[in-house]
Amino acid sequence: MKKKLRTIDQLLEEYLQDPEFAMSFLNQALADEDIEAFKLSLKDIIRVHGKIASLAKEAQVSRGTIYNLMTGSGQTEMSTVLKIMHALGYNLQVTKREQIAM
Repeated sequence: MKKKLRTIDQLLEEYLQDPEFAMSFLNQALADEDIEAFKLSLKDIIRVHGKIASLAKEAQVSRGTIYNLMTGSGQTEMSTVLKIMHALGYNLQVTKREQIAM
């Protein structure tokens, strides 16, 4: 019997169903100091969770705002990102950066 291969998008979607993996996914983008990667990671997590209307209601933002974030059109305010993250069940936390010995 021939095995059915999954695409990378299918695998990512499967992994992002796990809240711990999704949290690590976001944290890695922040650790890399890559805001675009962070926005793409958040976009993938939103896509996996589906239901844009219910996410918008929970985050108290318009559906259009979430769609704009997902399509990359316009600038997304930090307060909006925080509302969406909270609605998804995540917090953004600041920690002390470790000093690198030279």
